[in-house]
Amino acid sequence: MKKMIVLMLVLTMVLASFSGCQEEAPSGQFDTSDLYKQVMARFDGELEQGAVVKVLENDTAVELGYVDALIEAFNEAYQDQGIRAERMNIDQYSDLATDGPYGYGPDVWYQANDILMKYADDQHLLPLPIYDMECYEQIPQSAWDAYATDMEGETFYCGIPLNVQSGMLYYIESMLPEDWETEWDIDSNGTPDFFETYTALYAYSEQCKLGGEKTQYGYLDETVDTYFMSGYLMTYGGYIFGSNGTDPSDIGLAAGDSYKGARMIQQWAGQMGNTEVLDNAFSSAAYQYLADGVMLCTISTPDVSRMFIRSMVATGNWTEAEAEADLKMITVPRLPVSADLTADDWQDTITKMDELTVEMTMMGGINGYGISSYTQCPNAALAFVEFATSYEQAVLRNQYLGVAPAREDAADTISKTDPTVGILFDRLDRGLISIMPAITEIGQLWTPAESFLIDLSTDPYRAERGEERLYETDEQIKAGLERLVSQIRDAIETLA
Repeated sequence: MKKMIVLMLVLTMVLASFSGCQEEAPSGQFDTSDLYKQVMARFDGELEQGAVVKVLENDTAVELGYVDALIEAFNEAYQDQGIRAERMNIDQYSDLATDGPYGYGPDVWYQANDILMKYADDQHLLPLPIYDMECYEQIPQSAWDAYATDMEGETFYCGIPLNVQSGMLYYIESMLPEDWETEWDIDSNGTPDFFETYTALYAYSEQCKLGGEKTQYGYLDETVDTYFMSGYLMTYGGYIFGSNGTDPSDIGLAAGDSYKGARMIQQWAGQMGNTEVLDNAFSSAAYQYLADGVMLCTISTPDVSRMFIRSMVATGNWTEAEAEADLKMITVPRLPVSADLTADDWQDTITKMDELTVEMTMMGGINGYGISSYTQCPNAALAFVEFATSYEQAVLRNQYLGVAPAREDAADTISKTDPTVGILFDRLDRGLISIMPAITEIGQLWTPAESFLIDLSTDPYRAERGEERLYETDEQIKAGLERLVSQIRDAIETLA
């Protein structure tokens, strides 16, 4: 009897321990529920013989040759298994809800998490068997969360994270002023002051306007771009949606001191004195502007680094190797606590950096692959996704495009020669990258936000036109942000 009691106690402890492990594991990893089996049944069969997987990829990746290289490698690897892939020769955007049921959409689609996941709510994307995939252990949970969806209380994932996106500061090293080490490095740390705080960058940009520097402008950016400009609001307490981007009833663009961020966007728009920054066509012109020395620096995402290099080579002033060495990509500067970029004592933001400045939070995203619910070849599509998210392809994609892979093993390899990857992962870990909400309601953000930014950025030019300024005081900016929130809420309710 004593032995049986001891045995029962041991068994109880083992079962309790196993149960505890299950609770800590990601939902679904040990799931044998009927729902899980039913959902994953699409992937139970063999490769569909003769299947041609239609792949819709990123336009830049197509233009720079990576996608053709990927598909060629996949077809070679699977030539004896009766399946192949082909690139869809259409724009990178699709509408699975409209095209999918009629067979016009892709089988596999590469996109940002917010674009893909708006199709997950209505089950236009397949939940994927991620726990059986080779890449699962190599991708951090923060990246998986961007593709999570709830089905009857269980968590499923409708995408495979491939790379991390967020704003980075681009500049050409040879375009730095000759005297930056004596005049613009007051803390003697080997980094130009104007790349450490936005207040110093504002001061340098003012100096560029007076002439005598290598570039006509210091910093130029598209001040009507919601993706990048929202970082100014987020740094001071703003957010898109509550509950980590899952609650569209809680719109936080006017929360905290977000008006301070809006004030700085307005200051930049006035300082730049270039109405091209008020147009969303600026992003495509930015590559040539940097190469031609029109501006010293701008903000963009890591996946367009090759576009900057291509523009540099096209000028005839660099070889490709020289352009790769001369183009630099670093973390964004810090913002002033005071929210005043125009302060004359910009030096204080360098010497008292911890006291007078804060690190900037930027909006970001997790780009990856999803599989259409309308595919006729789910197993072949999954085979392609597994191949495209492998370690080898993650490294190769970085070589072609400069993107930061979501796979930690690939990131570790690349970070030895490319510091960008380490910067992005560090910022992601420290909460300085706010992942774009991956819910349908995010689609109602862009139009009203851009309209607000256009009004805000145009405001510095109204006086010279004989018009009354709309956002001259903090109270007016706060009211403008509240109107923006109301417009987004109205749009969401209309959608519902």
